[in-house]
Amino acid sequence: MLLLEAHHAAFVRYVRAMTKDTEQARDIVAETLLIALERFDTLREPASFLFFLIAIARRHFWRMNKWASLFTRMEAKHEDLVIDPASSQDLRPDIRLLHECIARLPSKQREALVLFELSGLSLSEIHALQGGSLSGVKTRIARARRKLTQKMDESPRIASPEKTDTDIVSIELEAER
Repeated sequence: MLLLEAHHAAFVRYVRAMTKDTEQARDIVAETLLIALERFDTLREPASFLFFLIAIARRHFWRMNKWASLFTRMEAKHEDLVIDPASSQDLRPDIRLLHECIARLPSKQREALVLFELSGLSLSEIHALQGGSLSGVKTRIARARRKLTQKMDESPRIASPEKTDTDIVSIELEAER
């Protein structure tokens, strides 16, 4: 139980970012916890419990959406779970744009960026989940950031004139943590 309490918030943020749908995220979290409980004896290191949960959730998500398009557009009625209601009304359009731009990133880059920025995993932890090399993870995150900035620059939006594009991306990524 202590393992779950320590990692629950980061795990749920990851699943919500992965699914973009509150109901599907709840289903995946519940199913993942059930599978994790059934397979808990296969966990070698308690320190890797978050990886254990994310790997199960990722496999379950891919299985559930095998034929559907991945990372579908977020339902408007569930945006309140991702966008902080306390955030300024001026930032809401920019936050929505940020989520739309993240959803258009290539899947590996999107996943690396979400794991790093939203779930707060380290580069080595992402490397353990995604495989490849550590420099590959760094490259995916850097490319995702670059593409995200480019997509946000290309998208029409309403923004405060005193904020630059880089400031908005930084603010939004910090607000999501």
